[in-house]
Amino acid sequence: MADFPLKTHKPSKVAVDEQTRMAKGSLQWLLEGRDKIPITRGNTLSFIVNSQDGFAKIAEDLKAAKATADIICWGFDPGMELVRGGDKATWPRGQTYGELLDEITQRKENPVKVRLLIWYEPNPMVWKAAANMPGFTDHSDTYVGNLMLSSPYDSKERQDYCVAWWARNLPGGRSNAGANPNLSVVLRSVSRKDVIALLSMQAPTLPEEEDSRARVEEAGFEMAGSHHQKPILIDYDYDHGSKAIGYVMGLNSVTDYWDSSEHRVDDPRRECWASAGLKSEADHQRLAEGRANGSVYKHSKPFQDYACRIQGPALAQLKYNFENGWATALEQPLPFEKPPAPPAKIPTAAGSPAHLVQIVRTQPHELEKSIKEVYFQASSCAHNYIYIENQYFFYPEFVRHLIKTRKEFCDAWMKKSGKPVTEIPKLHLFIVIPHPERDQMIPRTYDTLTELGYAQKVNGIEAMPEQRTLSDKGKLTQSYPNSRKGPQGGQVLDRPSVKQLEQTLGLEVAVARLRTSGPDAPGNMAYREIYIHSKLMIVDDVFITVGSANMNQRSMSVDSEINVAATGSLYAADLRRRVFTLHTGGLEPGSGTPSELPDRFDSWGKIMSDNLAKRRKGQPMSGFLLPFEDHRSTTVLVGSIDVPSPNGTSVT
Repeated sequence: MADFPLKTHKPSKVAVDEQTRMAKGSLQWLLEGRDKIPITRGNTLSFIVNSQDGFAKIAEDLKAAKATADIICWGFDPGMELVRGGDKATWPRGQTYGELLDEITQRKENPVKVRLLIWYEPNPMVWKAAANMPGFTDHSDTYVGNLMLSSPYDSKERQDYCVAWWARNLPGGRSNAGANPNLSVVLRSVSRKDVIALLSMQAPTLPEEEDSRARVEEAGFEMAGSHHQKPILIDYDYDHGSKAIGYVMGLNSVTDYWDSSEHRVDDPRRECWASAGLKSEADHQRLAEGRANGSVYKHSKPFQDYACRIQGPALAQLKYNFENGWATALEQPLPFEKPPAPPAKIPTAAGSPAHLVQIVRTQPHELEKSIKEVYFQASSCAHNYIYIENQYFFYPEFVRHLIKTRKEFCDAWMKKSGKPVTEIPKLHLFIVIPHPERDQMIPRTYDTLTELGYAQKVNGIEAMPEQRTLSDKGKLTQSYPNSRKGPQGGQVLDRPSVKQLEQTLGLEVAVARLRTSGPDAPGNMAYREIYIHSKLMIVDDVFITVGSANMNQRSMSVDSEINVAATGSLYAADLRRRVFTLHTGGLEPGSGTPSELPDRFDSWGKIMSDNLAKRRKGQPMSGFLLPFEDHRSTTVLVGSIDVPSPNGTSVT
């Protein structure tokens, strides 16, 4: 908890009871007094865990649409099946996304006008590796010079379908030129000028980006910014908004992102990868684990992700975001300076005034980075726990802010209570992350974990020992505002232990990764990584944010992103219980109160240790939790370009 008030806070008056001399107030989790990012009431939110349920609901809502569907995506896969029944192991396993859009735009009754806005970076350094538009970005005929590109999937029929779909709807890569008058496909890229402006901009409540960037990172940001948003808006203007529905999510509309909450080791409902992709995954895991596991797979890896379905006044912000993005892509003037008033009939729920919703963004063209602001704001208010589940966790500036505000709280608490910091109520930090997708992401991940005590052993396990060795030899420069000169020269960070953080800040930290156990393709016991594509933070059972933004500088200050932020235990507490139950294999999640949360924290540590022992014995794990560790090392940095890796897994 920070030293209040913060710049994000709006002063308010509260009534004081004259007899008891007591007053009631609430923390301000969201960004107050901002016309372009209004806080709305009366919304109904449904948080969806994993893509099987998310894509099924999206398909249902699109089929029920009466007039319009506006879809923004990082990538689009016309051959992806949104709903997959049974255990059919070959494509197609159900109606494809392309077929669904063809159906709703060409039906006789209530044909839907669909606008599809997709990120596409024409720079060949980016699209040569990209697989975000199967049948287009991996098809040689798309490009001058007939580059040797190929599909990552083991189905010629699938690839031929995708190629034909793009030829009809995006002929020659030309936006708004398709044969279907009710389906408009527009491509967009990020302006280098906008990226430079946003990186150097001071947000209303935050200073400029604190972390210095190596030249290769700077070039990656400037040359390959991406449009990483994934919202959907359905029937916003139909019948004055009475049927309006929207989504804010991390789910990419590409087949690799489909998975169930079972996270089966080799689920036949997931896509069949080509042999090169399977080999790439095996090589990646061998290096990260420090040993080969010998498991054999046929299908793409398990994925963990989230979506939020929205009904209510907050949809006006999705309308604002889409229309301005569409206009920018077509080089037209922006239609809105701020979100419009919601339509007259938009569904409005009579709920608790504590249930507030704010749509926050990173948007270079409009110089907005309110996602970063709300992350810093909400984490500053935490007093019981913070749960972060994110695809990337290499943002040292965020961790420094967290520690700084925690120290301010501890100092104030000791001064007012007259008690030592060892008696302060603990703040529990749960971090759930995957192995960094690329080697060049390791240095910043290590630096971020160093600040949280994970450059030393935790329960007998060191998270990144090989990277720590590079630092010990003076080969790794950690250049940050809190760095100091190291014994071997260069800049280094201090390495507090988790015990020191607990004793000095009342901060307890657990860092986990996710693995699923079960039979591989030949039927042998396997332990396969669940790739965490999540962008989730929950605080104290009263704040939650979900969306497209990763925990790194790129998502906070370069790429276009969109998140929903909400307050109220109705949403935050419910999702925490569901997530804890899923990851622990059914352990009672508890209430999340200060009296129960410490037991949940201890149980996570025990489950991770127990699962590690079970894995060593070749036994099935309970749930998915394992201690985080990665045995790669490098001094090389990169701008974490937002494209898929060769194994078909996005590194967005």
